Amino acid sequence: MKKISLIFLTVTLIYGCQKQPETTNGNGFEDKKFEEADAKLSSYLDTLDNPKADKKDQKQILCIEYPNLYKHEYLPALLKLTDAEPKEKLLNDLKLTTDYYSEKLGIVCE
Repeated sequence: MKKISLIFLTVTLIYGCQKQPETTNGNGFEDKKFEEADAKLSSYLDTLDNPKADKKDQKQILCIEYPNLYKHEYLPALLKLTDAEPKEKLLNDLKLTTDYYSEKLGIVCE
């Protein structure tokens, strides 16, 4: 399952490096939104990978914060900046990632 997470992160980084210079207002606003969301997702993954992290925090991240940030900030910014894979494929990547961490950490999201 670590391979799935590694694949997801690799795909994310590849698409992040391929972003187009086009922005909505000419000052890099979309770039900044993407970079901020990407940094937050990375910090969430760091917490999920930390065996000493509080289980309550991990559940909050896995079940609420990570999916919401991915769907409402990261994904829209990524789609605006790149010719990324179809939205459905990227949402499937999210499911693979959350399923992996759910199994790894023994967390069940209600």
